[in-house]
Amino acid sequence: MDIYPPAAQRPPLLKFAKAIGARGSAIRRDECGDWRINGSHGHIFAIPGSLDDPKCPGFQFLVMDWTAKGWSNAKRALSFARVTKDGDDEGALFLNRLPTTDEASAIRHYVGIAKKRDMGEDEVTRRREWAKAQNSSAA
Repeated sequence: MDIYPPAAQRPPLLKFAKAIGARGSAIRRDECGDWRINGSHGHIFAIPGSLDDPKCPGFQFLVMDWTAKGWSNAKRALSFARVTKDGDDEGALFLNRLPTTDEASAIRHYVGIAKKRDMGEDEVTRRREWAKAQNSSAA
């Protein structure tokens, strides 16, 4: 029995991705069909947040592909999360809430998640007008 099925994982993971400013393409399914946020140095899963309430989401970061010093730096920068697995040069951390803006930056850095581009309304309008002009000149 799957206590936290993929259908329950995706909504909190989408909220987490928005909170850290991740690109939409970072959210994908893994080889087991579970949803995760992929990064170049690890990934983030939505998992049950507490033993008292398994439906309450928490988030597990797997930080990999760093040197021993890089992992030590990651643990220090991500000290707001609880270390659950501590290897020589990689590990796992747990957070039972959405991160703050400063925490989001550290998570993106150490997990290697690309940041979504921030565009103001003027830039969005400019790009739409440019796309319309390109489409009309191609026809």
